[in-house]
Amino acid sequence: MTSPAPLLAVVLLALLVGAAIPVLYQVYQILKRTRALLDTAGPLLERALDQVGQAADRLNGIGSTLEAQAQTIRPLFEAASKLGHWIDRSGEWLGTAMTVGGAVGPAVIAGVRAFFSRNDDRPETDGHPVHRSNKGNGPDDQQTRLTQSGQEAPHDH
Repeated sequence: MTSPAPLLAVVLLALLVGAAIPVLYQVYQILKRTRALLDTAGPLLERALDQVGQAADRLNGIGSTLEAQAQTIRPLFEAASKLGHWIDRSGEWLGTAMTVGGAVGPAVIAGVRAFFSRNDDRPETDGHPVHRSNKGNGPDDQQTRLTQSGQEAPHDH
């Protein structure tokens, strides 16, 4: 008689092989499909990577063009910056000049007025000096003054 141990080992081995064969077949099918997918996707991926590389080359070209144009515009920006600094610094002395002008300006204007209106003996009406002469006493001059002041002149016939 045979011992039960080798018989048990053969039965367990048969069960193991019976269970492993479908699993190994499924792994084989998955690997086969994966290879087919990579074979069809490989050229597509290669084309996509080529297009990405071309786009990167174009972007590099655009970037270098923009850098060159930025170098030509750079003096303009530097000049604008210097102008801004100059305006900022000139604000101090401009403020001082405006303060002095505000203090001295009314005195200068008063001096100019005094210089041009030297005849203090002239009477003023409405801020305008009235010149004394023979004119202004006639009826036509009275009518003109009344018309200018908004009153009607009397009509003498």
